[in-house]
Amino acid sequence: MRSSNALPDLSGRRVVVPGGTGAVGEGVVRGYLSAGADVVVPTRTQERAEEFRRVLGDAATDRLHLVVHDYTTFAGAERLADEMERRLGGVDDVVAPIGGWWVGKRVWEIDEADWQSAFVGLATAHVAVVRAFLPRLNPRGAYTVIVGASASTPVPGSGLVSMEQAALLMMQQVLQAELAGQQRVFALVLGPVRTRLVGSDDPDWVTADQVGAVAVAASAAAAVGGREIRMRSRAEADEALALFQAAQPVGTGAVVAVSTMEPKHGRRDDLVAVLAELAQQIRAEPGCMHYSVHRTRGEDTGPLLVVQMFASIEAFTEHSSSVADQIPRISALLATPPVPPTLFEPVPLGGDAAKESLSA
Repeated sequence: MRSSNALPDLSGRRVVVPGGTGAVGEGVVRGYLSAGADVVVPTRTQERAEEFRRVLGDAATDRLHLVVHDYTTFAGAERLADEMERRLGGVDDVVAPIGGWWVGKRVWEIDEADWQSAFVGLATAHVAVVRAFLPRLNPRGAYTVIVGASASTPVPGSGLVSMEQAALLMMQQVLQAELAGQQRVFALVLGPVRTRLVGSDDPDWVTADQVGAVAVAASAAAAVGGREIRMRSRAEADEALALFQAAQPVGTGAVVAVSTMEPKHGRRDDLVAVLAELAQQIRAEPGCMHYSVHRTRGEDTGPLLVVQMFASIEAFTEHSSSVADQIPRISALLATPPVPPTLFEPVPLGGDAAKESLSA
């Protein structure tokens, strides 16, 4: 049985967390870093980036990528997505704890400045990030938007926030309907959250680290479809974590990874040279059982097929981490951005798939 505190291994996963420098976002960033992922966090200033690195302390490993960037417009979010593809070769997961609190006026008392900042500005930032990243998202990954309980519970005096959060909750539902199961979009609906900025002795409050743990678990549990996840209390957070942990895959023996690479015009030989150079390193890795590169029969041009076999999913994730620094080098030779390989496992005949399968 898994520990309720155990995080799945997301080594090699590429995650962007707009809003990650906030108090709730901090828990999300910590969670993904602890799970082994590369995490991109945009900040508006270098000073804010340096402050956030200090806040994270030892958790700020070399897999944390702080980028000074304004993602709150359509053009800005698109540039951030381009930069992430250039740096890391793609994006697997997005977690968006974008937001802020506004309070002080009844709806009929608001002015245009209130409307633009508390509703239009925040909603635009969310839609801009969806528009830029969702079409690039790895189908096995997840897009997670984080909203407050005000999305469904009216809060007098902060109606603009309630309205904007309700709009985001509907956005998640519309996205899931439009995607028709091809990708997963979650909404984490939070109640009071204990963070570095807001303390409480109430044991029922969810912590920022618990929010991060549920977001990580959602990314890892590919079998769980997108949905609204309520985390308004500690009990609901525990239920959410149990849901995702129950769906996380267990070891099933050997893993076969298949990748197709389309080289740029005139760069096929260069791509073959890089793959040949990496072959010796990969074949020497613990758990590597096979590595080969194939072409279309009888053709000296066109795509290449890379087939790898590892003794376990753990061995494959370790391999993904070891070659992550080669992604930009390979990406520069490809006509289209690389995508993570498709993974295959043995077809069980019954019992333990690692011992009894059609692949034995």
